[in-house]
Amino acid sequence: MEILQKIFGELITINLLMSVKEFTELLEKINNNTLTSTEIAAFAGMLQENMYKRSPGFENVSKDDVQWFQTYSFVLNKLELFYKGEIYDIKSGGDWRQAMDDVSKLKLLVDELEEKKLVNEVAWFIDGISLYNITEPEMYKKQIFEKVRASLEKIMD
Repeated sequence: MEILQKIFGELITINLLMSVKEFTELLEKINNNTLTSTEIAAFAGMLQENMYKRSPGFENVSKDDVQWFQTYSFVLNKLELFYKGEIYDIKSGGDWRQAMDDVSKLKLLVDELEEKKLVNEVAWFIDGISLYNITEPEMYKKQIFEKVRASLEKIMD
């Protein structure tokens, strides 16, 4: 029994160290201005998996947190498509249903970006399509990175 407790304790420590490492890597990428939508999506998936498993170190993670990271991944993907000249490519970045569980968070964030004049000509389509122009790409990116940072810090507290 004592051996099992020791092994379980070591597994918890390893899991906690892995989660701290992933959080730290994301923060470093934000600081270096290199974070990608794919990395945020992978992080959201990892959060969701550990949240459902009730893994140690993930007690502060909620479904809401996971959905926000899905939203950040989606809007950062829009910026990546913008830089490629493909912002209106519906297959790669317009359909939110493939990327997130809750469109209301996307609407809140896009409304905020529109208020700050970082996006315009916002269009929502019944088929799950969200289109908009990014007017200030660097400020848009900075805004998304700050949102990701704040969400990471909330979870780590």
